[in-house]
Amino acid sequence: MRKGIGRILFTSTAAALAIGFGASSALATTATLTVKVTHGGTYTASSSSTVLTDNGVSVTCTGSSAGGKIATKTYTSKTSPVKVGTSSTLSFTGCTGPLGAVTVTVNSLPYSVKVDSATNSSGQTDGMVTGVNTSVSMTGCSFVVTGGAPGYYTNSTHVLSLTPTLPQKALNKAQLTVSGVSGCAGLVNNGDHPTYKSNYTVSRAIVITATSG
Repeated sequence: MRKGIGRILFTSTAAALAIGFGASSALATTATLTVKVTHGGTYTASSSSTVLTDNGVSVTCTGSSAGGKIATKTYTSKTSPVKVGTSSTLSFTGCTGPLGAVTVTVNSLPYSVKVDSATNSSGQTDGMVTGVNTSVSMTGCSFVVTGGAPGYYTNSTHVLSLTPTLPQKALNKAQLTVSGVSGCAGLVNNGDHPTYKSNYTVSRAIVITATSG
């Protein structure tokens, strides 16, 4: 029973993070980037699957959508991570765990979309979404997830992949953190750092080209 409850708690966190876009800079560097964004503008993004994994336990949501603006602009010699846009809407559907449904409330929008590496030869650029603040609740347990989720954007497919496994070494560390735990039988604790994976297809064919130094 305790194991099952633990799984649903982490499912909750997954739903909360799904987002699709969430990250915070925990370790900053002094590296600089020049970032060129073309074909920007107002966008929507959708994902058909979100997966949160913690201690070998995986949970899913069957849908997530986000929206915001990433402007066409060039940012010259900016300290990484470089903010290039926002996510002003975020929602989740079909979020379940081993014991049933979980309620997720997305707080404090907009979140910030940031670039955190030079673009590689495959057109992939590391990034993060900062400012994540999500409340998770279920019977006998509630907590808040803040911080951010690392990921990368691929120009050819205009997909934002939220994952801790990046194509390049990140210039800054991004992670999500659990706080404000109430109840939960000690299975979810303040200071936990869950990981989140999801692929969001962006409605615009935005192109990001970043160089370092």
